[in-house]
Amino acid sequence: MIRRSLLVFALLVVGYALFIRFLKPADLNTVQHQASGNRISAEQYVFGPDEPDATVIVGSSLSFRIALDSLPPHTSNLGFGGLTVYDGLELVRRSGKHPKRVVVETNMIFKAPDRGFLDALFQPGLYELRKAVPMLREENQPSGVLMGYIKRGMKEGDASAASQADSMEVSENLFNTNRGIFAQVPPDSVQMRYLNTLEAEVTALEGTGIEVVFLEVPISAELMASPLARRAREAVRERFPRHVFLRNDAIWRTADGLHLQWHNAQRYSRWLGAELRALDQGASTP
Repeated sequence: MIRRSLLVFALLVVGYALFIRFLKPADLNTVQHQASGNRISAEQYVFGPDEPDATVIVGSSLSFRIALDSLPPHTSNLGFGGLTVYDGLELVRRSGKHPKRVVVETNMIFKAPDRGFLDALFQPGLYELRKAVPMLREENQPSGVLMGYIKRGMKEGDASAASQADSMEVSENLFNTNRGIFAQVPPDSVQMRYLNTLEAEVTALEGTGIEVVFLEVPISAELMASPLARRAREAVRERFPRHVFLRNDAIWRTADGLHLQWHNAQRYSRWLGAELRALDQGASTP
């Protein structure tokens, strides 16, 4: 009985591994929740190819909404929901990859990283096992694959987001929360600690020949003018005066003061793609 159970288990494992390898759709969205999405993005980057002409965006959930199909080829988006730019920077460094350029979001530079996120990703033994056996990665979890098929069916039955106008409504509760957050500026000693960490990460990347560009993702006009946003902007320009700093001062519609609504995110992605291509052509200046 035990032998038969083990045989059935082995056949199921081999069958699922073959399904993941040959039959799983490449565009299947297997994200189950925010932490799952962060882990999938991180694993896809560290286990993916090391492209010498690649661009990597590191940031928070603000960068997460940037659409890759509008950006140059071989661009990765490591904008992690609920996490920070420091998580993405450390991920790039620990991955051992050498992209051409790293684009650093500046909106949330005064926020602490989540040490547990990267420790879990690079856990000795499990990291090597996931690298060798794709079936064990987060994006290939059976529950996520099943959910991916369910979401695909629901999407096919409903009108897509692209055919719908952005809502004029804004979540006032979330907007009020974000107003409170962006009204507070950390003490100078705290700012200095974060800026020193940021400078150390940038120096480490540039020491391997990687270009670093800074990016302020647009938020609502009110929060753009808030004390925290102004201070972050000033601090980056003071600490990195010779670096390219990409900004767009147009009026953008957000869902909560911070996160761009769908069509605005698509439009912003097209603008950002054009700016990055201009950098490749040597047409942009700091």
